[in-house]
Parts: sequence; structure tokens; C-alpha cells
Amino acid sequence: MIKRLIFVTGFGVGFVVGSASGRKSYETLKQNAVKTWQDPKVQEKVSEGTDWVKSEVPVVGGKLADSAKKAADTVGTKASDASSSVKDKVSGSSGGTDSSKSSTGTSTSGTSGTGYADLQDAKPVTPESPMDPAEPHPAPGDTQN
Repeated sequence: MIKRLIFVTGFGVGFVVGSASGRKSYETLKQNAVKTWQDPKVQEKVSEGTDWVKSEVPVVGGKLADSAKKAADTVGTKASDASSSVKDKVSGSSGGTDSSKSSTGTSTSGTSGTGYADLQDAKPVTPESPMDPAEPHPAPGDTQN
């Protein structure tokens, strides 16, 4: 259905733009559109619509501002919670109720004061055997061999 609509629209545009009779039809259509737009009844409705929009903008703007504030608060809270959770996991705490933790979730007894002292002794993880970049490796779930 959409393809037909696009085809008919393209055909109509081609007709209007491409042929002399189409150009004449275009001019007639344009004149009728201008007459309709300048009709006092149409302008009265346009004016009513404009006035209504102007009266509703403050109400809608206030609602949008309130919604934006709520969304910002929610995002800030979620980000703070996630940050605390990550700090707890990185520092080795599972529940965040360790007595050596401060209110920010960092260790008060760590050697560097950052709460990530256990990361100082971490060694990089290396693969058992080096990968050959020339060999293609299938994606997980790929059934092709």
C-alpha cells in the first residue's frame, strides 16, 4: 500500500513538474490554495488555533519542565546507586555494609586511600595461547564452519 502511495505521489509530482498541461494544473492548484488560505473563515479558524496554542504553551511548558526535573532526579539517583554498587564490587564488598567502609563506599584502611588497594596487586589476564589474527573466529552462536 505504501509503495503504491509513493508511486502515485511520484507520478503526480512528475506530471505537475514535467508537462505543460501539468504546469497549468499546478498554477490552478496554487491559485485555489491561495484563495482558500485567504478566505476569512479559514483565517478565523487559524486565529482561533493560534490563540489556543498561545494559551496552552505555559501549561504544557510547565508540565514539561516538571517532567524533565523528575527525569533528571531519577537519572541522578540511578547513576549514584550504580556508582556505589560498582565501587562496592571493585573494592571487594558484596553488600556495602563492611564496617571499614566510609559513607562514600571507599575503604578507610586501604594503602592508597582510594579503596582500590586490591587492584594494585592485580595482574593482567593473558590468553593461554596467542591468537592468530589470520584465523577467523566465528561469533558466539554462529553455526557456520
